[in-house]
Amino acid sequence: MAAKKGMRGWGRLRPLPSKRYQASYIGPDGRLHKAPATFAAKIDAQGWLSAEQRKIELGVWRDPREAPKTVLTVRDYAERWQSESSSRLKPRTLDLYRSYLNRVILPGLGDVALNQLTVNDVRGWFAGLESYPTRNANAYSLLKTIMNQALDDELIAVNPCRIKRASVKHRVAEPVALSAREIQSLADSMTVDRWKALLLVAGFSGLRWGELAALRRSDFVLSGGENSVTVRRSVTRQAGRFVVGRPKSAAALRTVPLPSGLAFAIAGHLEELALAGSSGLAFPSLTGDFPHENTVRPHLKRAALVIGYNSFRFHDLRHSAATLFAQAGATLADHMTLMGHTSSTMSARYTHSTAARNKDLVEGMWPPE
Repeated sequence: MAAKKGMRGWGRLRPLPSKRYQASYIGPDGRLHKAPATFAAKIDAQGWLSAEQRKIELGVWRDPREAPKTVLTVRDYAERWQSESSSRLKPRTLDLYRSYLNRVILPGLGDVALNQLTVNDVRGWFAGLESYPTRNANAYSLLKTIMNQALDDELIAVNPCRIKRASVKHRVAEPVALSAREIQSLADSMTVDRWKALLLVAGFSGLRWGELAALRRSDFVLSGGENSVTVRRSVTRQAGRFVVGRPKSAAALRTVPLPSGLAFAIAGHLEELALAGSSGLAFPSLTGDFPHENTVRPHLKRAALVIGYNSFRFHDLRHSAATLFAQAGATLADHMTLMGHTSSTMSARYTHSTAARNKDLVEGMWPPE
């Protein structure tokens, strides 16, 4: 008689929707016994079955239900989840997740049994967090992701993370969108010449800080009627050192045209302040290393005060460029390409701002009386 699908010569293996494997067997007591956890690889599940079969053959098998049970906590499962995710996540993302676990999630929920975590537990934990909206939303999203995996592994019956809009990020401060002339004035107001061109490139290209900090001389083209900058890499600060890697996403690998009026300022900066050679850093620190945003920030805040802004962040330069692209008539597809967005939702926030201009264009289609 042919064995049923999922059956072995002894014991049973069952693939789960999560692509993990569940192992079980009929013990000497005539009862069905399941492995205490699922397995990432089929061979591991087979190994567990072989070990159980060997115990029976040697006469040392005991009913696992009679042995003291080890409680699988949220902490245990979260650690396992991050370990299994390490190969598919970027180092910077892993560091962020580790920070959310250690500082936000595990102090309040780590010791709770995984299969005993309730909606009320999660709601109470979330309500008791300090007022850091973005951090809290990210931590909640991470917890929900981990619990979804536990659900796929059939370790819990339902995901207890069911707080409406808990993962929605709320702005603490409204972003500032500078005009083109204000970006120029901001750069002129910088008291340190080394960072003037950096601000101009940021304000007219929309590059992220990590992309700007990693730029080399060869990433700029300022001749032959073409003025552009190409994003090939990004740099992050991890455990006190700079780490160069790929940008945030595949869409971030892009070439962004620059206004021809910037060519002179950029060329002068590269000649005087960039490191030597085609691979030399375009915007190095005084020590010749990658620049740190904390070094630029105080000078930027002082320059912003000069042009009348009491609150200004470096990321506002990216927001300014995004707004200028939209006001210049960039389509949604154009905007996504220029900004390196993977989601049309992000670019739509800016292209929608051209609705008034579109109304004028449509009115202009009507023939004059």
